[in-house]
Amino acid sequence: MLPTNLTSEPVRAPRAAGAGDWDVVVVGGGINGAGIARDLAGRGLAVLLVEQDDLASHTSSASTKLVHGGLRYLEHYEFALVRKALAEREVL
Repeated sequence: MLPTNLTSEPVRAPRAAGAGDWDVVVVGGGINGAGIARDLAGRGLAVLLVEQDDLASHTSSASTKLVHGGLRYLEHYEFALVRKALAEREVL
């Protein structure tokens, strides 16, 4: 089901040929779900993103709009983990 802003009634998405052949299903179209879905699709995977309402309309709409970069791991001297988290943040 796809929501629409024009009516409160959801509309059904047309069934595509080969529908159901997904490598990954991402549930939740917030900043993290959308970012992960985009990243996986960019890596060549067939991705289905499922969202109950409009994209980023729930938790993402009330968030600080910041993406955690792993800096909290510095206090534990986990430099490799910080480097990896910062690199992944750039991907998102």
